[in-house]
Amino acid sequence: MGVAYAVENLAHSRKEATRRQRIEAEQRRRDELRDGYAKLKDVLPVSNQKSSKVSLLERATNHIMALEQANKDLQARITALENEMQRLRNVNEKISLSANNTPSPGHAADGPRPISPPPDGPSGHSLTSVKGQQPPSAHSSPSASENGF
Repeated sequence: MGVAYAVENLAHSRKEATRRQRIEAEQRRRDELRDGYAKLKDVLPVSNQKSSKVSLLERATNHIMALEQANKDLQARITALENEMQRLRNVNEKISLSANNTPSPGHAADGPRPISPPPDGPSGHSLTSVKGQQPPSAHSSPSASENGF
């Protein structure tokens, strides 16, 4: 009878050991889930929403989608700026090439005319050309705006 009791006791201890292992594994799983939710909550922007696990997962999903959209927008902007840089490089190259191939203004017979200053004579831009107005004289009274009014 002692052998049967020992076998029964051994079977019971194996069952108890298996039960304890399962309980410990479940506890580790719950701890890992709790730690995972805490880490997720820490990396999300602060919110006044309730902090249930479901709402936390929804906030995380929305935040990830917003980040993906922002990333997509930034990638499009980078592409547009790279295209603009290339266009400007091409323009700069054309300007450099035309500057190197153009003779100096004094030696160009048929080339573009250099920009020259306006002639010294009277032009159509003086104040005397405005009907009914004379240019201000040196001893005329200052305007109200000059006196701070």
